[in-house]
Amino acid sequence: MDNYKISLLHLIDGAKILGLSNADIQVAQDFLTFNELGLSFDTIITQMYEYDIEITIEYYSMISKIGESMQIPLEEYSFMKELIRSDNIIPQPIKEGLRGIIDSLNGAIEKNVNDVI
Repeated sequence: MDNYKISLLHLIDGAKILGLSNADIQVAQDFLTFNELGLSFDTIITQMYEYDIEITIEYYSMISKIGESMQIPLEEYSFMKELIRSDNIIPQPIKEGLRGIIDSLNGAIEKNVNDVI
């Protein structure tokens, strides 16, 4: 499995932890299965934004790193900054789950960026 897919799987896992619906998660996974990576990315961020699902600065950083590595223009995902909330608002179990996903993703993204360069 290539690094883009691994990165997107982590993004999907994070979205699930944050409360994105199972239906939207399934759509993003289906796009991923059929190598529609951009559509998978777009589905996650668009649906999270539509449902005003709060994110951490770390999750936004993951979105940004994936967007950059996939050469997606910043304006296509920068609106997600509006969903960043204070550390005091997002429940601790959710932050801990995201931290694990983000930590495991960092290595895959860095390798992917280095492969592109």
